[in-house]
Amino acid sequence: MLIRFNAMTRIFSCLALAVFSVGCSRKPPAQEPVTPAVPIAGQPEIPYPSELFNRRIQGEVMLYVVVDTTGTVIRDSTRIATSSGQAAFDAAALTAAQSLRFTPAQQSGKPVVAPIQVPIRFTLPDSLLSPKDSS
Repeated sequence: MLIRFNAMTRIFSCLALAVFSVGCSRKPPAQEPVTPAVPIAGQPEIPYPSELFNRRIQGEVMLYVVVDTTGTVIRDSTRIATSSGQAAFDAAALTAAQSLRFTPAQQSGKPVVAPIQVPIRFTLPDSLLSPKDSS
């Protein structure tokens, strides 16, 4: 079956295309920027994995978490953004993430749910570092 476009079909097609094009070019309303969540001072100490402590290994894990409007980490939102290279550090950071507390992110002066990356550092006391470790 061959379909022929008559003048009326062409007009409707062009009109539909023009309406669709105009509708697609509209910009969404501008939103206020989001001020990121901030960790609250005085967080509980994250237990240092004993096997890595005894071997004097240090490391950092970068966690990705989603913080709700009360400053609490949303359950099951935590992921490893960057591994420390030590499974024990990564596991300790993931376990401790749920106990972290934040001042929630803000948008237009109101708390909002927002993701944040949080560095978890496992550092030894200076007294345990050998001279070659501190450089």
